[in-house]
Amino acid sequence: MFTANYHTHTKRCGHAAGEDEEYVQEAIGQGFSDLGFSDHIMLPGFVEPYVRGDFSLFEDYCSSIRDLSDRYSEQIQIYLGFEAEAFRPYFPFYKELIGNGVIDYLILGNHSAMDDSHELICKFGNITSVSQLYLYRDLALEAIQSGMFQIFAHPDYFMMSIENFDSDCKKVSKSLIEACMAYDVPLEINLSGIRMGEKQFLSKRRLRYPTDEFFELVGKYGAKCIFGADAHKPDQLSMESVNYLGVQFAKKHNLNVIDRLDTIRRH
Repeated sequence: MFTANYHTHTKRCGHAAGEDEEYVQEAIGQGFSDLGFSDHIMLPGFVEPYVRGDFSLFEDYCSSIRDLSDRYSEQIQIYLGFEAEAFRPYFPFYKELIGNGVIDYLILGNHSAMDDSHELICKFGNITSVSQLYLYRDLALEAIQSGMFQIFAHPDYFMMSIENFDSDCKKVSKSLIEACMAYDVPLEINLSGIRMGEKQFLSKRRLRYPTDEFFELVGKYGAKCIFGADAHKPDQLSMESVNYLGVQFAKKHNLNVIDRLDTIRRH
């Protein structure tokens, strides 16, 4: 149903499984033209067990993906990237990775906020105040406007713990959608959220993400969208039932879906 995925993790993050080559073979079996690896970024001087790999794994990750890219070049285009947060202290590191051609791309996964001392000050999967909601927005906007990110992964991640899509959620959503359109950053329809299924939010059941209310706005704006498997196991690249539900979700909201990224250039 689609032929590219740029949201692929590896076992180095501590909560995924499978060998790197197994993801490649699964993607080839699915007839993919592009496979982008975007494991949770390993950061110098920062440890977050079971969320991202230790920085000591950085070189192994890069060399493994580059080797697979070379070996399978006649069958599939493989890109080397990371899923990274809008961590201001690490923006210079991100720019160095991209500018020096160490990696091909970044996708924005706005999971948490970091202060100047490299301490996490908020986890956006558990927003408990309006100020945290607007912090999510402000950091995401800064990241999008930096020009460093090719995709905004699960852009409505802030709805993980919010029951109702109220006026503040709508205001934040409009700001994010408008920024993505201005900077040509596709909004991801995250298939992992569909795989996880619905959750009870007091008075109703719904997906954690993607959410109807957010993507209804996306559809009205006509913003670019792209599917992301957010694969943590090789077979999650080829779950037809999940992929089908993703396509139905896109049709329901009349989303402007692109099949692949033309903005990534392998270094």
